[in-house]
Amino acid sequence: MSATTSSLTISAAGPALPSWVLEEKEAARIAHRRRLLEERAVRIHQPRITSIAVDVASLSQQVEERRRQEEDARRTQQEFERLAATQDRAALLLQHQENKAREGRRQELVQYWREEQRPERRREYDLNSHDHLTSTLYQLRFDGEDLGFGERVKQQQEQTKAWLWQQQEDQRQRLLQEKERERMEQLEVAEVDERARKLTEAEELCRRAEQLAIDQYNQTLTRERESAKAAERQADLKAEEQELRNAILGTFLTEDPRMARSALGPHRVITDRWKGMTPEQRREIEETRVQQVAERKRREEKEQREARSWEDLATRADRAALLLAHHEDLHTRNREATLTATNTRLAEEQRQERLRLDTLMTTNVPTQEYYSQFGVYPR
Repeated sequence: MSATTSSLTISAAGPALPSWVLEEKEAARIAHRRRLLEERAVRIHQPRITSIAVDVASLSQQVEERRRQEEDARRTQQEFERLAATQDRAALLLQHQENKAREGRRQELVQYWREEQRPERRREYDLNSHDHLTSTLYQLRFDGEDLGFGERVKQQQEQTKAWLWQQQEDQRQRLLQEKERERMEQLEVAEVDERARKLTEAEELCRRAEQLAIDQYNQTLTRERESAKAAERQADLKAEEQELRNAILGTFLTEDPRMARSALGPHRVITDRWKGMTPEQRREIEETRVQQVAERKRREEKEQREARSWEDLATRADRAALLLAHHEDLHTRNREATLTATNTRLAEEQRQERLRLDTLMTTNVPTQEYYSQFGVYPR
């Protein structure tokens, strides 16, 4: 009955959950969050970790990723709890309806037994009961008999009154039981609401503690980030000051070309000290450029001569190929003409032979003597 009532009530703070969900799942989740907060507080306030420089960007990304994962897990858990609560409410509502229908059928059956199957309606009632002496079924009497009619009527009235009283008592008991059931349901509803309220308060406290720990952690990260930026700015200022001092006191601003010579070889220079090429180096580069231009011109002329030679060779090869194709075409035409003449001659000879044979075979015409030898004899 308590499970039925708890599933049918929704408190103001959120969906009401069954007791087993409150005791197992929610308690485990709260304990897990509390343990995470304690571990985080230990990591935040540990001097060794906070004193060492860390990668602020990576930590910020990790914190954001962790917060996103926790938010996804929280939404998933809420969806699961909402679905579990909905399914529990539906199942318990169906169970409550089934129990109510079963109770209604039982009451109808009892009412049917009470009204339609009374003891006096049984077939063997007259054989096992002595009430037949006062029953109304025996109305036959003679004058002077049935002296106990008044007593019998009185007993019948008392019996009817007792039956009515019994029915009223049963009705009263049913009403009392129904009121007691409603009272228990209200108590269960109040208990579930109280548990839901406590659970909501515990979640709110856990959320506040988690938010407080996150704020403290973010403040610590902010202070570390500001300290790192200040140290970086101080280091940059020192580096710029040292660079300026080296430029003023060193040979960086001088025009001495020897300062650009590299120890790796005479053809290597130090780029941050090199002041440009000397006239001798520029003249040498110009001479090298003129030589390269002349060499390139000679190479292009040679390539042009070779290209013309290849073009002439290709032209002669094309001309020879055309002549060869022409001779081959003439030879093919002559061979085809000879073959055509031969075929024509053979066809004419075959036609003459066929005419000769046709003339030889078809000129023997039968005479009257040939036809008269048929039909002479009667048989």
